[in-house]
Amino acid sequence: MKKWTAHVAGLAATLMLSSVLPAPAFAESPPVQPTAETQTVTETIGTAYLKEDAALLQTADSATVIQQLPAGTTFKTLGTDGDFTRVSWQEGAAYVATNALTQTAPVFQKQATLTSKSPLSLVASPFDSTVVTTLPAYQRIDTYGTFDTFTRLKWNEQYVYVSTTQLEQLPKLVGTRYAKRATSLFVEPKTTSAKSAVTQNQAFETFGTTGTFTRVATKTGYAFVLTADLADAPVVNHPETGLRYVQQQTTVYATATTKGKVVQSLPVNTSLQTYGVEGSFTRIKRNDEYAYVLTAHLGTLKYYPKTARLYVQRATPIYSDAKSSSPVLKQHQTNTLLTVYGTSGTYSRIIFRGVHAYVKTADLGTGKVYASTGTRYAKRNLSVYTSASTKSKIMYSVKRADKLTVYGTSGSYTRLKKGSVYGYVKTTDLVTKKPDLYDVTGQRYVTEDDVVIRSQAKLSSKKIGTLKKGTSISIYGKSGYYTRVKYKNAFGFVDSSRIGLNKPTAKAKKGTTFYVHLDQTPLFSADVAYSRPAAYLKKGTKLIGLKSIDDDFWQVRLANGQTGYVLNPYISTSKPDMGLTQKAIDRAKIYTVKQTTSFFASPTSPKGNGLVEQGKRVYPRHRVGNFYVIQSGWTPVYLPVSAVTITSDKRVVKKNNTRGEKLIQAAVQHIGTPYTWGSQDAVNGGFDCSGLIHYATNKAGKYGGRTNVRGYWYGAFFTNRRTSISSGKRSDIVFFQNTYTDGPSHIGIMLDSEHFIHAGGSQLQINSIYEPRWQEHFLGFKSM
Repeated sequence: MKKWTAHVAGLAATLMLSSVLPAPAFAESPPVQPTAETQTVTETIGTAYLKEDAALLQTADSATVIQQLPAGTTFKTLGTDGDFTRVSWQEGAAYVATNALTQTAPVFQKQATLTSKSPLSLVASPFDSTVVTTLPAYQRIDTYGTFDTFTRLKWNEQYVYVSTTQLEQLPKLVGTRYAKRATSLFVEPKTTSAKSAVTQNQAFETFGTTGTFTRVATKTGYAFVLTADLADAPVVNHPETGLRYVQQQTTVYATATTKGKVVQSLPVNTSLQTYGVEGSFTRIKRNDEYAYVLTAHLGTLKYYPKTARLYVQRATPIYSDAKSSSPVLKQHQTNTLLTVYGTSGTYSRIIFRGVHAYVKTADLGTGKVYASTGTRYAKRNLSVYTSASTKSKIMYSVKRADKLTVYGTSGSYTRLKKGSVYGYVKTTDLVTKKPDLYDVTGQRYVTEDDVVIRSQAKLSSKKIGTLKKGTSISIYGKSGYYTRVKYKNAFGFVDSSRIGLNKPTAKAKKGTTFYVHLDQTPLFSADVAYSRPAAYLKKGTKLIGLKSIDDDFWQVRLANGQTGYVLNPYISTSKPDMGLTQKAIDRAKIYTVKQTTSFFASPTSPKGNGLVEQGKRVYPRHRVGNFYVIQSGWTPVYLPVSAVTITSDKRVVKKNNTRGEKLIQAAVQHIGTPYTWGSQDAVNGGFDCSGLIHYATNKAGKYGGRTNVRGYWYGAFFTNRRTSISSGKRSDIVFFQNTYTDGPSHIGIMLDSEHFIHAGGSQLQINSIYEPRWQEHFLGFKSM
């Protein structure tokens, strides 16, 4: 046995290894102080291997452990000492349990495959920091167990060690992805690392991402591709399908949906190479990737906004550029409608055969050009429309009988021209012969004798003729209170109140049978109602006519032989309906005929007895069943209730409790009662004009005896005389002259500055002082 002195020499353990991983640095073991027994080392007698992790002892009694050693540690043996084998260790000797040794090198089973994030330095032993080799990062590494903080690897048929903290579990497979484009494969997740080429659509198994990179599998480990260069499916390459221009600012999407990621926004007239369509989108390329824009936002030409729709006014060339020296593509004919997309100098831009072309702006106009086809006359006042439709805008109007130059037709319309602009009227509204200035609007009868025809619709105009009572005339519309008529081939105007729809009838003859139509019909002893009636007659009473007194009275004989005088508005030749009772109505309301309607001689008459004109105000006296009793001239007739509209009359509403208001209210309650010559009291069935004033003033508290109109005008009963027609006011007394006799002859009560209530015509009614029959005879006003 050879004797060793001082420190025993270090013995590097030789280990076996197969794969590659980086390793951390190791701390050296503390030096072993030699003992008396380790001073002498005998010669080696063989080689042994730890078959398992075991302790290295300083003595054979297992009392002092130098350190734990991993399985596979190789020793030079120096003999045995009981249950221990002496081994060479660090220039000396130490002891290992004999049963922990084997004569053959152990083989370790693979336990796991791991990887690392950085290059690995491999060492031969956990106690020797000498680097055996270095392996790159991101490799798959087979492991063969661990010892302390180290993991055992295999390299070149030897076992080596690396710090366990440098290893990690293999990443999980995420899926397969494909290269969108030709790109690079990097050994580390950074573009400055080594790289190799990748072709478009190359497939990779992927294992998650690191920053902007995706980890992919290689034959020995892992590498990295930029995530932006990968797709979930192989890229389909589409052929070019042409150049398009953006027609409006548009959005570029990553996928063919407006809900997808927005790539960018493109301005008008950006040129794009296209690669087919997908649904409502067109495919383009942005940064070597397909993207999508709405097909509706693209066009084959650059975009110019539409600025007009114009017609070619004369044959004009189409130029390929905005200059006359450019090639002529074709010649447009007159009236060709062109859509214009702005101008360039003196030229207008159009689209011709799919490309932009140009025509001279001076050769275009807003309307077609038409040749004159003759003259016509307007049959009536007409509106001229911008197009051949009455739903279009009205340009201007023409008057009846205007002579018009026409320019052909369009459907049922004829074309007119004003300046350079065409308009349209219905062809049926034009005639070849000049018509009268006005259309006939109806037929009327003159209801009074000597009705004056005036040249204009005003009293001051020239008198051009007169009409007799009963004359049938055509009317041509109205103007204010006048109706237009034709007299000796000229148009004139008559007072509308002196003509009507019903032809005047001849007075009944002596011996005609009459019937009383209203209860409480007064029977007078004379043809004047100065005194109270001699009696009152019931509805249905039969009378024989003896003599007609003017328009208002009939002398009659009763069945008992008694004679007397009855007011015409209470009797008729027809029999009344005795089953219907008369009911009071609100005389203060306005009753207006909805449309021209028949009236009847009695509620049971099967046939109409005449007409009441649309819009005419009527004055009902009573309601009988479904009829109102009204007056047609001096005769009671029946008008259906359904033909009448009822509205309030603010003019007759009592405003306060003054004498003037009381005066008006006294008259209002008798509106519609018949005109009754000589009467000054309602018990007589009506009033005459001065009798109404006497009655109303006394009711208002201004007491005085009855006088005639002349007496009221010249007397002191009323004061503050005024003769200006515009000076009247509510509750004034209005006077008229020369109506049936010379001088002051008619009187009424003003409701405002224009309207008055009076017993005039055939009944107590409301009129305007500006109606011709009253304005013509206006005298003045007086006050209470």
